[in-house]
Amino acid sequence: MQLPTHPILRAVAWLSVPFLVAGCSSSDSRAQAALGAYQSAAAANDMFGARRALLQLVRAKDDVSDYWAELGKVQTAIGSYNDAYYAFTRAYELDRSNPELIKALTELALRSGDIGAAQSHAEELEVVSPGDPWVKIVKGWGAYSDSHFDQSLAISDELLAASPSDPIATQLKARSLISLNREPDAVELLTKQVQAQPSDFGSYQLLSRIYEHQGDWAKVADCARHMVALNPADRNGMLLLVKAALRSGDAATGRDTSLKLLQPDADPQMVASVLDLWADYWPSPQRIADARRLAAAASPSQRLVYAAFLSRIGSPADALRLAAATATLPVRADNAEANAVAGDALLRSGNLAGAKTRLDAVLAFDPGDATALRARSELELRTGNAAAAIHDAQKLITVLPDSARDRLLLARAFTAAGQKDWANRTLWSAFQDIPANESIYAALRGTRNGNADAMNEVQEEFERQRGAKLTKGLL
Repeated sequence: MQLPTHPILRAVAWLSVPFLVAGCSSSDSRAQAALGAYQSAAAANDMFGARRALLQLVRAKDDVSDYWAELGKVQTAIGSYNDAYYAFTRAYELDRSNPELIKALTELALRSGDIGAAQSHAEELEVVSPGDPWVKIVKGWGAYSDSHFDQSLAISDELLAASPSDPIATQLKARSLISLNREPDAVELLTKQVQAQPSDFGSYQLLSRIYEHQGDWAKVADCARHMVALNPADRNGMLLLVKAALRSGDAATGRDTSLKLLQPDADPQMVASVLDLWADYWPSPQRIADARRLAAAASPSQRLVYAAFLSRIGSPADALRLAAATATLPVRADNAEANAVAGDALLRSGNLAGAKTRLDAVLAFDPGDATALRARSELELRTGNAAAAIHDAQKLITVLPDSARDRLLLARAFTAAGQKDWANRTLWSAFQDIPANESIYAALRGTRNGNADAMNEVQEEFERQRGAKLTKGLL
C-alpha cells in the first residue's frame, strides 16, 4: 500500500519552540520525548518501536493531524489495518481539506472489504480532488462486488490504459476475468504483471490461488517462493510453500521450509499447522526422526504438539515418552492437555483400559478438552459403543466447528451406529460449513456412489465452492 508522506517534521519544529522558553507544559515534554523516540525507531527501521512512540505522541498531543497520519502509515506497514483506519480517521477529522488523508481512508476501507465506506470516501475524494484515480478504482471494485464483471473489467482496462502494470487495477482485471470464466486470460495477465513488477505480492498471491485451483502444485510452490522472498515474515506464505512443495513431490523444499517455521520459540499453533501438513502430505519416515529431534529442544507446550503428532502417525511410544514428565495425576489445569495426549497414545498403543481411565479423568476435569474428546470417541468406536462415540464427537465439533477431521469422525460414529441418514446429514452440513475441503468432498462423494445425479450435484457444488475461494476477498 503506497501511502502519502506526511510533514511530521513541521510539527517537530513547532514542538521544539516551547522548550526554548520557561514553563513548558508536561504534555509538550511528553510529546517531545515521544517524538525523539519515534525518530530513533524510524531511523533503525523498528516499526513496532515507531508505533509505540507514536501512540505515546498522540496521547500527549491528540490534536495534531500529522501525528495521527504518521501513526496510520506505521499501523498500515505492520498490517494493523483497523488501527490504521482509526488513525487516519482522526487525522482527517483534524484536517478535512487534505485529499491524501481521504485517499488513505478510501484505500483502507477497500482493502478491508468495506465497499460502502470506500464508496463514501471516494465521493468525498471526487469533490476535493477531481480525477483522482482512486475514485475510479472504487467504482470498479464496487461493480465487481455487485457481480457486474463486464463493467469491472471495462473499468480495469481504463485504469491500466492510464497506468500500465498498476497492481490494484491488475487485481481487478484478473478477478473480473476469473469471474467471467476466462481463467487462462487471468493467468496470462498476472504472469506478465509479475515479470514487469517482480515485487507485486498480490499478483503472486492470486496466481498461486489459480494454480491451486488447477491442481498445479509445482507452480503454486514457485509463486509461494516469490511471496516468501518478498515478505519473509509472512508465515502463511511459508505454510503455503510447505504444502505446495510436499504436494508437488519436492520433499526437500517442504522439509527445509518447515524447519524454518519449527523454531523453539514458534507458537504451538504454528507447529501444529506444519505437522498437520506433514501428516497429510509427507509419508517419509524422515518426519518421525525430525519430530523426535525437534521435540527434544521444544518448549513444554510445543512438546505436547509433537507428541500428539507422533502418536497420530504411528509412534505412540514416543508420544508417551514426551508427555510423561507433565502427564501426572491428578488432572489439573496445568497438566490436563498432557494427560489427554497420553490417553490418546495409550489408545493407539492398545492399552484401552488405561486410555479410558486417563481420558475419563481429563474430561471430568475439563469436558471441553478437544484432544480427550477425540481420543475417547475413537476408543468408543473401537470398543463398539457407537452411541457414546456420537455423544463425544458431537461435543468435539462444538469445540472445533471448523475441523474437517472431527466432522468426519462424527460421520463415522453415526455410520457405526447404523444411522446412515445422520451420517449423510453430518457430511452435507460439513460440506456447507467448511467449503472446498477435499477430504469432506471425497467422503460425501462416497455416499453418492451409484447415483449419477447426486454425484453431479456434489461435484457442481464443490466446484462452486472452489471458485468462490479463488476470488475470495478484494485486495
